[in-house]
Amino acid sequence: MNKAETINILCATDENYAPYCGIMLTSLFESNKDYHFVVYIFEDGSVTEENVRKYQRLAKKYGNEIVMKTIDESMVKGFPMNEQTCITIPCYYRLLAAELLPKEVKKVIYLDGDLVIVSDIRSLWDVNLDGIAIAVVKGPSPSYEDHIISLGYPTSFDYFNSGVLVCNLDYWREHDLMDKFVKFISKHSPDLIMMDQDVLNGVLYSEKHLLQNRYNYMNISFLNYVWNGYTEERRRECIEEGDKRVIVHYAGGEKPWNYKCYGAPFFSMWEKYRRKSLWRDCRNIKPLKKYVKHMVKRYLFPSLFRKQHPEWVVTTENKKFYRDCFLD
Repeated sequence: MNKAETINILCATDENYAPYCGIMLTSLFESNKDYHFVVYIFEDGSVTEENVRKYQRLAKKYGNEIVMKTIDESMVKGFPMNEQTCITIPCYYRLLAAELLPKEVKKVIYLDGDLVIVSDIRSLWDVNLDGIAIAVVKGPSPSYEDHIISLGYPTSFDYFNSGVLVCNLDYWREHDLMDKFVKFISKHSPDLIMMDQDVLNGVLYSEKHLLQNRYNYMNISFLNYVWNGYTEERRRECIEEGDKRVIVHYAGGEKPWNYKCYGAPFFSMWEKYRRKSLWRDCRNIKPLKKYVKHMVKRYLFPSLFRKQHPEWVVTTENKKFYRDCFLD
């Protein structure tokens, strides 16, 4: 692929997530300078002019395009929300891709704002979607069986994460998936915990292609309660895929822009791109005294630091991996 050819990207955001989406796009452009990107950003009307200008400056710097589109709230009116999650209405916007993107856009990669792209994305763009709706990575939890049952599809099908999607929009249009999404929401509204992700799983469980973890490499796989539920095979896969990671996803509640994420897996990767971005001042810094105390422990007393962060897995088998991804 040369610079004249185009990779289509879709994002969704509101003003709160606009800086993080910008940092994610910075990582995409930095790690893929040989390709031309057209990025469509669906937003709810809250994104400020300042952030819109930053997006355009970002696109110009790397020779790419960013197209902003404000979504009519009536298109997602009545879609349920779960106040116990960090999910907001723009998360549903990815369901509108086939309806709102130009007809000539036949395929698109959807990317969440809480991730970074750390290497070449070409192999993800080239995945074969003939006869299927979507390419995805399965979710990090060792078992979604009860939730799958509540969504009404067979437990023999995996539950996937919706933070990275390769969407065959021709298939979506041909099979009128938007109508199926709406009908599923109407039928299963009380069962939707992860909102758009549940809808996509409930409708497309048998129409997907599963990708390797490297394309949506989730840090929460290394939380003790998740890791301890994995088989030995899944653990080996996590470690082996870590050497080939393309996209790192800060899934779950601890985001790299929050103080609690300092020292968590892949934190410094996000920091690298934040510093390169037009949003380098967006990090949520806690009082200086706490920050300094944290960094002293992290770098001068790493053993003590690990003991005080027991939620993240460290084993004798993956100490090198821990060093590479936690303290890189």
